[in-house]
Parts: sequence; structure tokens; C-alpha cells
Amino acid sequence: MEYLNAAEVFGRIMIEYDYPECTTAVVTALAMFSRSHDVSYRKAEIEPTISKAVSWILKDQRKDGSWYGSWGICFTYAGMFALESLASVGRYYSNDDRVALACQFFLDRQMADGGWGESYKSCTDGVYTQHEKSQVVQTCWVIIALLEAEYPEREPIEKAVRLVMSRQQQDGSWKQEAIEGVFNKSW
Repeated sequence: MEYLNAAEVFGRIMIEYDYPECTTAVVTALAMFSRSHDVSYRKAEIEPTISKAVSWILKDQRKDGSWYGSWGICFTYAGMFALESLASVGRYYSNDDRVALACQFFLDRQMADGGWGESYKSCTDGVYTQHEKSQVVQTCWVIIALLEAEYPEREPIEKAVRLVMSRQQQDGSWKQEAIEGVFNKSW
């Protein structure tokens, strides 16, 4: 079916694919809804949906602890969403080996300056490709992921926060750095 795609700008648009970013967002939303509303409301539908989605998220996790994302660049973005959703159902670094593996994936890629930087080439090649320079946005995604996972070591997170703070401009903004997202092979 993809062969029939007439749009050269967008690859992988003829077939609907599973995206970790979407599945994880559904898990997070349903878990938050269940905690903040009548817990019996549609429980027979919500609980199995969350369970099936979490099973898919874990099945989609690669052996190195990562997830391949499609909406942002790429492993960093999907990993943030995955760890947020797993935390929303009570899965943390301290009680889940898969979450710990995902945290280690990130920690193994922290750059000397404390940040993370992933190249758009991760999307094209399907493997994590380090950017030559850390990126504020991706560093923030990893900070969020590690905090959601309740990663217990403070130093890697504090080092990352210091990097983000050091790049903040006088007016409170941050400079645009490298590309942050691609979708459907649209680079």
C-alpha cells in the first residue's frame, strides 16, 4: 500500500501505524481520569484498555530500553511519553525493570555537559544517533522522563537542569537549536 503513496514529501502515510506517543498518551489520560472521577465509571472498559495498552507499550520497547518515536525526535521523545504513562499506572524505576532499563538507556547517552542531543538521523536510520551538541528541548524531555520514573539519583538530573538554565536567554527564552521533530519521514 505504501508503494501507492503519491506524496513524495510524506512517507508512511498510506497505512495507519501504531505510535508509542499516542498509545502512551491514552494510558496517561485514562489513568488520570480514573483517579480524578468516580472510579466505578466505565471501569469494565477503562481497566482492560489500560492493561492492553501497557502491554503494547512494553512489547514495543526495544531491548536497549528505548522506544522508536514518530512525532518528535525520536527515541528521546517516545521515551518521555512511555515513562510518563508507565508512571501513571504505578510503574517506576524502583519497582519495574523495564522502567529501569529505559532510564539506563537515557543515562548512557547523557553528554558531558549534562544534556542530551539526538539527531534527526535517528528517525531516518531507526537507531539512536547522537547530535554533536546537546539540545535544550531534548534535555528537558529526558528530565521529565527521569522525574516521572522517579529515578533516585539526583546528580544526572541536576546536571541537566544546570545545562538548561545556562542556555536560558536574558528575556527568559531559549534559542532555537536543531530540529526537534519530524513526522512520517517528512524531512
